[in-house]
Amino acid sequence: MERLFFLNFIFLLAILPVLYIRRSYFRRNIFLGRFLGNYIFITHYIFFLLILLGVVNYFYSLSNLKMIIITFIVLPIFFLYAYKNFLVARVVKNMIILKQNKNKKKIRIAFISDVHLSALTNKENLEKSLEKLSEEFPDIILIGGDLIDFSYKDIKSNFKESFRRITPKYGIYAVLGNHEYHGEIERNIEYIKSLGIVILRDEILEVEGLNIIGRDDITNKKRKKLAYLTKKINQDRPTIVLDHNPNSIIESIINNIDLELCGHTHRGQFFPYNLIVKKMYKNYHGYKKFGDTHTIVSAGFSSWLIPYRVNSTSEINIIDLYY
Repeated sequence: MERLFFLNFIFLLAILPVLYIRRSYFRRNIFLGRFLGNYIFITHYIFFLLILLGVVNYFYSLSNLKMIIITFIVLPIFFLYAYKNFLVARVVKNMIILKQNKNKKKIRIAFISDVHLSALTNKENLEKSLEKLSEEFPDIILIGGDLIDFSYKDIKSNFKESFRRITPKYGIYAVLGNHEYHGEIERNIEYIKSLGIVILRDEILEVEGLNIIGRDDITNKKRKKLAYLTKKINQDRPTIVLDHNPNSIIESIINNIDLELCGHTHRGQFFPYNLIVKKMYKNYHGYKKFGDTHTIVSAGFSSWLIPYRVNSTSEINIIDLYY
């Protein structure tokens, strides 16, 4: 038991140099990319299972045969559960009534984030998730960054038709995330535009009596401060901020923003990272209200590299906003 634990711990530590190698060799190779994603997840949970079995064995002596049987029963079931959580995004609905609500208007927003298009993206699964989104008949679609995982060059499938067949009344808009900046940023922007998506980089959009401020990602050290952008809006209108990283929620509260939509966190994706991410952000997932500022942080439409989710699912946020 101790030897197995030690060997698995070594494999777990080996993730770090392997991740470094991935930057050069794994991004464009489907086989190697899938191998690494599975390797990271499986190694983690074999490690945790060995700890659990060690604790149980301390109180109730288990034979090697029993431990092997438990491992071969528990792990496949657990991996199928985690893969199902990742596979097709579930719909999460929120009704938000803004404090002023003076216009007596309603708009339905579909919000997604962290699609992470790459060589590993399964077109069929992505289109099933987009179909679920379309069936909610949103008036507008907002995308909270990391649409591309690294570089447009890595994307093997043609997703132009997949996105262009969705035609909400007011269009599809996106902000950039940190992953777009990891690759060739200007070429990544061109690719996103080719999907029929308008990118907002520290820009203001006016739709049906709403201000929508799309912020450039925090990766860009020259991005404009929110206080500067709010000077350019009609203050009598409700304001939505679309920003990839939820670190900016504090800025939105200070500037009396009505609604902020973010992604980036993936809700930690799986244990123990969900606990770490929870401590990092004012809101790390889901709906939270701070004073008059409503916030929603998406767990992500897909995921980076690892095709599994624990205590988290791929999701589509449908927001019925009354203002």
